[in-house]
Amino acid sequence: MKQILRTAFTTLAATALVGVGAGSAVAEVTVNAQTALPTQHTLSKSFIKNFVDVVNKEGKGTVQVNLLGGPEITPANRAGQAIQRGVIDMLFIPAAYLSGVVPPAQAMMLQDVGIDKLHSDGAFAYYSGVFQKRLHAHLLAWSETGPASGYYLYMKTKPPMKDGVIDLKGLAMRSTGAYRPIEQALHASTVQIASGDVPTGLDRGVIQGFGWPTVGLASIGLAPKVKYRIEPKFYSLADVVLVSDKKWNSLPKDAQAMLTKIAGEYEHSSINEITAQNKADIAAADKAGVEPITMTGAGAKAYLKIASDAMWTEVGKRVDAATVKKLRGMLQNVGE
Repeated sequence: MKQILRTAFTTLAATALVGVGAGSAVAEVTVNAQTALPTQHTLSKSFIKNFVDVVNKEGKGTVQVNLLGGPEITPANRAGQAIQRGVIDMLFIPAAYLSGVVPPAQAMMLQDVGIDKLHSDGAFAYYSGVFQKRLHAHLLAWSETGPASGYYLYMKTKPPMKDGVIDLKGLAMRSTGAYRPIEQALHASTVQIASGDVPTGLDRGVIQGFGWPTVGLASIGLAPKVKYRIEPKFYSLADVVLVSDKKWNSLPKDAQAMLTKIAGEYEHSSINEITAQNKADIAAADKAGVEPITMTGAGAKAYLKIASDAMWTEVGKRVDAATVKKLRGMLQNVGE
């Protein structure tokens, strides 16, 4: 009888040890992620290189990010709802893509204070609350932003100048929420087509131009399709990394801490990445024959004011005046 009990105890102890081992093996958690932009897009590549790859290296045993893919997983125009419902664990997306469900998100591209002040002066905390309320999501990072980022208008047709500023009257421009306000303010007609259809749209004359980030034009083969780049650039890039509340709240504290730490590093490394990529993309576009049309002096100042005023007007259609004033105070330098 003693031998039977001893054997049973040994078996239970062994089972318990196996359980401990199994518990250690599964302590590492996985977060499934997708990008709203194609994974080959320069901005997505920055997210993958500077965040996903770093997490998967430094987070072994704690947390891993499983990148499922890009908009073929969930189309960009439905990605916000997917993160809201917890269908997606983590989403990398330009903030402007979410303006339909998160109206203040459109103003994020108007920031000119830099990532450190966005944190220290309350903008990051404010938007954390907005995304949590609107999308039930945790704002993990505000990335690929800063003075080297922004947007250009690219044209197949050379636009005329009026008082030192380009005039797009009579020209059709491919548009999204990021570009529609400035394009319409410059008297263009706007056409909403998918980014993948831009080359065909140019070839068929459906559009004569489009807006595009300061990076990514050459990487997806658009440079040979256009003749002119309108300078100076306007706005600032503003990408966000969101984690659904459902997933975030289920993560162990050490996994949350790891993701938060690497996200902070990524915010800065992504700026360096975009600065370098911007130079490389401009060089590639120039080599492909894209000519700059550069407004200078009073013309450039007027152009940038048109861009800023048009976007603030658009934001003001969706949020109240007090919120617009608050956003201006957090996102822009005094006197700008």
